[in-house]
Amino acid sequence: MPLIDPLPPALEKALEANGSSNGNLAIAISTDLNPDGTFGEEWLVVTRDRMMVYEPDSGHPRPRLEISLADIRSPHTDLLVGGAALEATVDGRAIELVRYSNARMGQFRKVARYLGEVAKYNEAVEKGEDLPDEPTIDETVEESKRCPTCNLPLGEGKVCPACLNKRKVMLRLLGYLAPYWKQTVTVWALMIFGTVLGLITPYLNKPLFDQVLAPRHPASTAHRLDLLGWLVLALLGTQVLGQIVGISRGRLMAWLGASLSHDLRTKLYQHLQLLSLGFFDKRQTGAIMTRVSQDTQSLNDVLTNGAQFLVVNTLSLVGITGVMLAMNWRLTLMILVPAPLVVYLSHRFWRRIRTLYRRNWHYRQLLSASLNDSLSGVRVVKAFAQEQQEINRFQARSFDFFQAGWDTQRTTTTFFPILGFVMGTGTLIVWYFGGRQVVGRSMTLGTLTMFMSYLGMFYGPMQFMTQITDWISRSLTSAERVFEILDQEPDVEDAEDAVPMPDIVGHVQFDHVTFGYDVHKPVLNDVSLDVQPGEMIGFVGHSGAGKSTTINLICRFYDPQQGALLIDGVPAPRISQQDLRSQIGVVLQDTFLFNGTIAENISYARPGSTLEEIMAAAKAANAHDFIVSKADGYDTQVGERGQSLSGGERQRISIARAILHNPRILILDEATSSVDTDTEKQIQDAIARLVKGRTTFAIAHRLSTLRNADRLVVLKGGKIEEVGTHDELIEKKGEFFRLVEMQQEMSRIKAVAR
Repeated sequence: MPLIDPLPPALEKALEANGSSNGNLAIAISTDLNPDGTFGEEWLVVTRDRMMVYEPDSGHPRPRLEISLADIRSPHTDLLVGGAALEATVDGRAIELVRYSNARMGQFRKVARYLGEVAKYNEAVEKGEDLPDEPTIDETVEESKRCPTCNLPLGEGKVCPACLNKRKVMLRLLGYLAPYWKQTVTVWALMIFGTVLGLITPYLNKPLFDQVLAPRHPASTAHRLDLLGWLVLALLGTQVLGQIVGISRGRLMAWLGASLSHDLRTKLYQHLQLLSLGFFDKRQTGAIMTRVSQDTQSLNDVLTNGAQFLVVNTLSLVGITGVMLAMNWRLTLMILVPAPLVVYLSHRFWRRIRTLYRRNWHYRQLLSASLNDSLSGVRVVKAFAQEQQEINRFQARSFDFFQAGWDTQRTTTTFFPILGFVMGTGTLIVWYFGGRQVVGRSMTLGTLTMFMSYLGMFYGPMQFMTQITDWISRSLTSAERVFEILDQEPDVEDAEDAVPMPDIVGHVQFDHVTFGYDVHKPVLNDVSLDVQPGEMIGFVGHSGAGKSTTINLICRFYDPQQGALLIDGVPAPRISQQDLRSQIGVVLQDTFLFNGTIAENISYARPGSTLEEIMAAAKAANAHDFIVSKADGYDTQVGERGQSLSGGERQRISIARAILHNPRILILDEATSSVDTDTEKQIQDAIARLVKGRTTFAIAHRLSTLRNADRLVVLKGGKIEEVGTHDELIEKKGEFFRLVEMQQEMSRIKAVAR
């Protein structure tokens, strides 16, 4: 279907005058940058046989470029600073067609794809070859994700901060209490009971003053002493019962808080494990750790302590207000005189406080990420004597965190005392007007004392309610950060009609695959390859050619943006990821071992393996001899990331792990990059036995190690440059021959240097 934006009337007239109507337009889209990179608008128009670029020209659009589609070759997008350009080769000369910002990147990738198909079609016509399919607009090209409401970019998540519904966030938070509704109801019942007990104590002050300490009517001393005893016992009873209720509520809340925190952490960690690698590629590990540990704890504090205090203070506020209104409604209304000012100040500072908390959380995340980086790379730091640089970097991050925390605390410690002072003026009002009523004998001293006691209790909840903005700010900030991860959906998902494939044969096909870690910059471009079961394929090419990216697609760590990857004729998205990866053995270039024993690391791919099976895999990887030479043998602790072992030892354990996995598809990504020549020969012998009957993909720096591959695939610039056996490619004297010559030349230089 055509790719056409709504056309301005002036452009429609210009197109009609040029013999182009809406009926024969394939593409008509606007740019947002001028050729010099400044903001402006041009229109790219493609008909059945021409491509034109119209510029405004004072409201009278005219074509700045007009090119026959038959003359266009190699159309592509090129990233620039602050934008991109659509380029093509015309008559052997590279020209820039239009410029646009990243916001229009998705649209112009469709244009480049379409023009590329047109160029291939025209080339086939010129050469008299079989014609490919008619060029079409590819609607599968990914667009930049934007909020459907405000059209702001969504970034990596799907939650728009500008359109966040705070009410829904709070309801979602409270939803985590649902599994514990019985405990929650019990806590709330204890809160209500405790609040009632709290209201009883001040009420007993009235008879204590009016009937015992300063009675208005004569009474015997014995009667007053008896009443004093009973009132003190009543006060003691309410206090003891209140303490019991408070302790019970506190213990239950402690259990509830710990359980809730555990649930949040495990839920968040579980979701992280289900996310695709693309999520982790663009985030720092320390920042993610902060969300799992600190932000979930903050939510726990809010949902338990915060909610508890909110309910208790709300009930207290309602109860105290009711009692005071019943006692003296005029005096009670005087207390509420400062209330409008309190509400105004709270509303005024709401946005300011919330912004400060978000900034504080952000700098805490950066500090954690910086700390994680420096500690994880401590060997590199010391190897290059960069301790002072890391100290300076940490100090800078810590100072930013300090400054953000200071700004937050400075604002809150200034704002809330001012509110407290404003509310405290109500106390002065009560002393003055209440005192006048006592002197005028329209109110008893006991009633005023009781009223003042309730007033003291009233300002506690009232002051908390003014700080509710602080509580909501912290809760929403933490909630947004946790929900941002929980709302992330994996980039790689199984299709709804996924088929079980417990026994993969190993037939792998790349069908016009295009993929880039940044969707606007492909690493692989239109790659097609058919690998038969049991075949060994070696990937060759310079760094960045796309070798490891191809491996990542086979493992389905990522899905192609265009084209399809098929396993045994089935599109990869229709195969359960569990079925696929359980039949793929991987030895990655970056060998990673978990902190544990050698045996645990080898058996990681197949938990429950016997020691005999682990040893057999280690022998196949030529790792058994060095393992048994260690004091603890297979029980040797490898340390964090395997740092207690040499690079070659880690590599062989990784190979043993893949061997024990017994895969149908074997992937060796620089599997011998960290071993010496003798060890490499031993591993190559083991691999030669292992690859029999398995589809194998191998990458190696030393091209001679791929001599036994059935076919070599030479990648250059994200495209397949050559395919053939080692000897065929040497005879061809193409790109592979050039790489071999270059490597041999480097070897001769090293030999002379020695």
